[in-house]
Amino acid sequence: MSKSARFIIGALVFLLSFIFITIQFQAGQLFMTPDSLHEKLVNTTRDMQGLSLVNHIIFILVLCSGFVLNRSRNIIIPTFMIYLCVGVFASAFKHNIFINYFYFPLLIGLIFHAFLTKKLSFNYSALKTQDKIFGILAILGSLWYLALVDSPVLVNALLYSPVGVVNCPTTLALCGFLILNTNRSFFLELAVICGAIFFGGLGILTMSVYYDILLVSMGLFLAWRLWKNDFASTITS
Repeated sequence: MSKSARFIIGALVFLLSFIFITIQFQAGQLFMTPDSLHEKLVNTTRDMQGLSLVNHIIFILVLCSGFVLNRSRNIIIPTFMIYLCVGVFASAFKHNIFINYFYFPLLIGLIFHAFLTKKLSFNYSALKTQDKIFGILAILGSLWYLALVDSPVLVNALLYSPVGVVNCPTTLALCGFLILNTNRSFFLELAVICGAIFFGGLGILTMSVYYDILLVSMGLFLAWRLWKNDFASTITS
């Protein structure tokens, strides 16, 4: 079976699993209801505002240093990606968001492996224009995540957007960094794609968090790019 065929079959299995989980979750059959999960996410965002503010400051410093320090960005950005995942993992214990206990440690391991195997490289001059646009859009969207924060939303999201605190804005940031990555780490990208579509789709369909359309869109863009590159390598091999 070709790589592209496995990719398509995997996508169908994921889609069917997502539909089943969404229906069960909407019916309140999976540990909690959508309303209770949304309340947990809102309370976590509210309780961890100090961490969110610190994360925003570090995020901006990382972005600035990433543009200035060409030789160091391949260390700084992966380290920050791991830092964000550790933050979500730690924050999950405060309000018992159980799915984050498993997903983000997996991402930490995959990011670390990709770093060790030199599959995380941020050579901006080698990026296509569409990658630059989508990557920057995802990163800005994670820094200004217009959901879960208290009113006034537009102002508070600039300061307390829960990137590095809860799953959706953090996964959106990871999508942005991976889109700006000029190398490919198949399993890391696949894990982030699944998380983006799963978390984003669940937020849209069960909690009416329509801002997560951006998260799903970035996940689909990463999936399209990954499939396109995989399909092209299959054709030329």
